[in-house]
Parts: sequence; structure tokens; C-alpha cells
Amino acid sequence: MNKKPIYFLSILLMAITISACNQDKKQADNEADSSKIMHYSIKEKPKEIADVPWAAELDANSQKISMKKSDMVKKEDLDIDNVAESLNRKYPEIQIASQTQSNDTVLVNIPNATYLTQQSGNMGSEIYLAEATYSFTEIAGVNYVKINFKMGDHATPGTFKRSDFNLKDEFIPNKTH
Repeated sequence: MNKKPIYFLSILLMAITISACNQDKKQADNEADSSKIMHYSIKEKPKEIADVPWAAELDANSQKISMKKSDMVKKEDLDIDNVAESLNRKYPEIQIASQTQSNDTVLVNIPNATYLTQQSGNMGSEIYLAEATYSFTEIAGVNYVKINFKMGDHATPGTFKRSDFNLKDEFIPNKTH
């Protein structure tokens, strides 16, 4: 019996096995590399942000509010969930229960708005609505905020944009008044 064909067949079988193992390793390495690329190319938004993106400040003399952008919040970190969470944290009496986005509008639902509509007064409700509107519209692509709640004495539900609020004129040097 000639042992050469068996020897040749054994070597060929071993080469195929080694080659297949190397292919699996290369494929696994490529998949691991691509998963790293996918993981790092899509920036995950934080669940919480340090502050509301915009805060209202009341001028005691004019009784008008002005809006101040937070230095602690980066625009690229914002999404509808972390903005809602920051508003809920700042205003525990007014809890946003759900929020969704449809095109350039964020839809917000406040099932228990008693504090907003009955207890915070006209100025308090305007401050909340302004902060919510400015904060949600700070998210890229969002221009409107539709806030749904049961109407009360101090607030009415609706669709808001930044220009809906009666803000105090900011001081501009050399502007004639």
C-alpha cells in the first residue's frame, strides 16, 4: 500500500482546517472592529443633563422674563428624553409623563397639570412654558412644542414656539430707546 496519497491527503486536510480557522478568526476580528466603529460613530445621548437647557429669569421692574442659556448643557447632548427629565427634576410638581417627536414638533403630555394651571400663577406658568419651549426647541430640528394638559386658570395647552413669549428686550449697547 502506497502511503504517499494518505500523507498528501492528511496534509491537504490539515491545511484546509487551518485555513478555515484563520478565516473564522479574521471574520471575528473584522466583526469586532466594525462593532467598535459602529459603537463609536453614533454618539449616545446622556440620560440626564446637568440643567435645563434654557432658564427664565424674571425682571422685577418690568415683570417680563428673559431667557438664559445654560453653560452646563451641550446642544449635541440633547434629546427629548433628557430634556423632559431635566424639566421634571427642576419642576417636580409638573411632571411630563410622555414625550414624542413628529417632524419638527415635540409632543408633550402632562396628565396632572394642577400646579401649572391653578397654583403657579400667570407668571409661573409662563415661565414654565417658556423654559419647556426654549429647552425642547434647542434640540436640532425641533421648532415647535405641543404641550397637552387640562386647561386651567393660569395656562392653556397648545403648540408653542419661541416667539410666543413676551420677553424682556435685552440690552444692546448704542441702541436708542
